[in-house]
Amino acid sequence: MLTTATEIIEPHLNNLVTKSNLLIEANYKLGVVEQKIILCLASNISPADSDFKTYTLPIKEFTNLLGLKGTPKYTELRQITKELMQKVFEVRIDKKVIQVSWLSYVAYNETEGAIDIRFDPFLRPYLLELKKEFTSYKLENIIKLKSSYSIRIYELLKQYEKLQERTFHLTSLRKMLGAEDIYNAYGNFKQRVLVPAQKELKMKTDISFKIEEVKKGRKVEKIKFLIFSTRNHKAEQLDFFHENLEEFKLPNSFSETVKKLGLSLGIQLTDELIESWRKHGQDTVIDLLEKMQDRRDIENPVGYIIKVLNTPGANEVAATSENGDIIAHLVSEFRQSKEYLPDWLVTRKSIEEIKTWMAIDHEQANQKFEDIKHELYEILQIEELENIERSKEEMEEEKKILLERIHSS
Repeated sequence: MLTTATEIIEPHLNNLVTKSNLLIEANYKLGVVEQKIILCLASNISPADSDFKTYTLPIKEFTNLLGLKGTPKYTELRQITKELMQKVFEVRIDKKVIQVSWLSYVAYNETEGAIDIRFDPFLRPYLLELKKEFTSYKLENIIKLKSSYSIRIYELLKQYEKLQERTFHLTSLRKMLGAEDIYNAYGNFKQRVLVPAQKELKMKTDISFKIEEVKKGRKVEKIKFLIFSTRNHKAEQLDFFHENLEEFKLPNSFSETVKKLGLSLGIQLTDELIESWRKHGQDTVIDLLEKMQDRRDIENPVGYIIKVLNTPGANEVAATSENGDIIAHLVSEFRQSKEYLPDWLVTRKSIEEIKTWMAIDHEQANQKFEDIKHELYEILQIEELENIERSKEEMEEEKKILLERIHSS
């Protein structure tokens, strides 16, 4: 019989998520928001709990967890949890394959601004009173991840962090990630699933990995992950921050805040430089520096900040994107253009700019463009498939006219 105990929870980033290894290796596919709901709930389970409680999650915390902006309607939230309750996962026990739901109960308390959620009772042996064969990690390691595949790969590799490597048959890995029916070509699977996860884990979590492909003939049969702990890097940054913090005991101000954020990035910022950034808006500068805290791909933080601040429209995407520098550069180039920008022209010009900017060949530039295309188009407000309904003749004629204009200018 289910307990009626309730507990009001908030997604504290230092909370531990502890899951049975069997549950981690189960075959399922959840969206990134759905996974975060499950993991947020799991992070509030106490080691002393012998049964599930009904967890009460304030609507405000729920929407923050989902990354929703504004004041979302209850109908939107209800749709999210309704779909989650309808999803099942499969776990193999001996010779049985068992299908089970994640949640057994969700209730919306509209007058209290809260949601009650309870795990399905079947999950007890996989989340409660675990003594062996389990994996634990801090909630903060997955809450910032934007890809559901990144979250799943993080868990699967975290299991083997001490062994420093893990090998999967490609077919088994696809099933565990819920990606057996998409990206059928290995090249697409690698570029759309493995490489983005590799970048996200390196920037935002306490582990990173490299890939070794095990082939049978010319075909990739297995994937070997080499697993590295990145906690030492974060510890070094934190030590540097604390060692230098005493130098800046100023009154609480924009300058003080920026200097402290700069120190946590390993840079010392002058009053003159900080003052020159003030014109861009104090909140904009501080927000940019805060978003850079999890970035490890920026070799010249000061140069990066200056470029992003001076590129209108690129601030939001560039701050959170590993490809922020090249996106900011392309936005700056296209914003200066007065001509109509169909998607094929943006593609051609972008690839040429990327080749020059990054000193890479055409094939590499084309792949890099595919990686940043969606973010770039969002800023420029270009519809990726705007020409889809036009005839081939119309598109060719338009292309011919625009190319003539370019060559004559």
